[in-house]
Amino acid sequence: MAKCKFYYDETEHSRSLTLSTVTADEFYDGFVVVVVGWDENCEAELERKYLAFEERYRSPGAVELKSTALAKKQFRYGFRSLTKANVRLVRDFLDLFDDGMFVYCSFSSKVEHLVYRLFDRYRNVPGVNTDFMKYTLAKLVVQYRPREIVEAFYGDPEKLIRELRAFLLDRIERNKTNPALKRTETEQCQALLAVLGDASALKSAEWEYYSPLEGFALYLSEHEEINGYELNIDQEERTAAAARELGFDPVFQVDSKDCFGIRMADMFAGIAGKLLKAIRAELTYRSKDDELKKNLFDEKWFELDNARLELYKQLRRVLMLFDSCWYKTYGGVYSDDLVALISLLNYLGNFEDADTLRANLDIHAEAFNACCCTDLALHFDKLKTEVPWRDAPNANSENLFRPRLRLADEPIVHNVVKVMFAEDGAPMAVVRESGKDTAYVLPDDLVGWVSMLVSNEGLADLVLPCDVRLQIVNGRCCADIL
Repeated sequence: MAKCKFYYDETEHSRSLTLSTVTADEFYDGFVVVVVGWDENCEAELERKYLAFEERYRSPGAVELKSTALAKKQFRYGFRSLTKANVRLVRDFLDLFDDGMFVYCSFSSKVEHLVYRLFDRYRNVPGVNTDFMKYTLAKLVVQYRPREIVEAFYGDPEKLIRELRAFLLDRIERNKTNPALKRTETEQCQALLAVLGDASALKSAEWEYYSPLEGFALYLSEHEEINGYELNIDQEERTAAAARELGFDPVFQVDSKDCFGIRMADMFAGIAGKLLKAIRAELTYRSKDDELKKNLFDEKWFELDNARLELYKQLRRVLMLFDSCWYKTYGGVYSDDLVALISLLNYLGNFEDADTLRANLDIHAEAFNACCCTDLALHFDKLKTEVPWRDAPNANSENLFRPRLRLADEPIVHNVVKVMFAEDGAPMAVVRESGKDTAYVLPDDLVGWVSMLVSNEGLADLVLPCDVRLQIVNGRCCADIL
């Protein structure tokens, strides 16, 4: 493949996470980044198609079509509440994408960012995983928005610990009213109390831009067919500086008015961001009484006609099925909103048409809740069982761009010659392809598999080289020796 051009934009951007920002009524926890890209030889045709799309929907006198054309209230019940005109807009926009294009989407929690700074002394080491603690704390703050905790983020660390302990004990006590429903949350609160020791003072509330870019670097490392690239970023110096620091080269800052690729990324980020924000509004408790009840989506989310159901299927194809790979969607430790969106796309993707969906309208809130809870539990279990003791990627940016073996839901058989751990602890495999041996980084899910082969003396020599079937099953990477 020739050189590829990538275009980066974001939505729900908060440059500084001050107390007034985090407690504002319109504050949304997620920072959503989308990168779109394509072979540079396809750019002229894509630009022609996008400008024609833009001409159809741009307001008279407007210089460009921005995602702000889609108002937040239009997404109150997801795509269900879009006007007919906006259904056509989203449909025609998603029709611009095909399986030869690249789309990457990242979700970063702003509260998680603050939690990591406040509890920076809590590090993952062999045998000790503190990610579950930071996940639980971020989730509780986002879900309940306890004013006293948020205010304590910006004050004395000792007071923060006192407030957290009081809040956790209060939640455990209140959850006794409905112990069956709140069992998991109670267990998480108890586990957090057991490890909660001290905190650091919040030295800076400035947002950092590394995480989405780290994820994009990992996504790029899954695409050996890309021979070269350029990364174009909407005019934001701090984002461009972070990209260069991580090793992206070349990086350009461009004006969206002059760059249709940035406008495409903006529109995609706007659609995804508004859906994520609507999901968060649906998952947020509205009263003290609601905190002890099952939190179900409103039935209106599922009152879809064929046109609106098809929008979910289109979004699923672009975001999940086209160019399917491990790092296509990337979230931090706390990324429940992204997990819920993916769960919703998969749930609605099971229905052939709107008549089938609407035939049993009263069951969907419960049925989707069960699917979503299963996916969230799998995400949390991964935090507890993985062994993420390696340095954060930006501690050594060279690690980001090492080739990574591409995995998907469909099984792929590789001839594995050798397995080992890199200097930073990353699991790796040497794969023989057409007589050539290439070393690939494996997902952290396969740490245990590599460790089993490496730690048992003579086992690797006995079974390797051999064919190994690799695939993603229920959100986890699996390896089977054939």
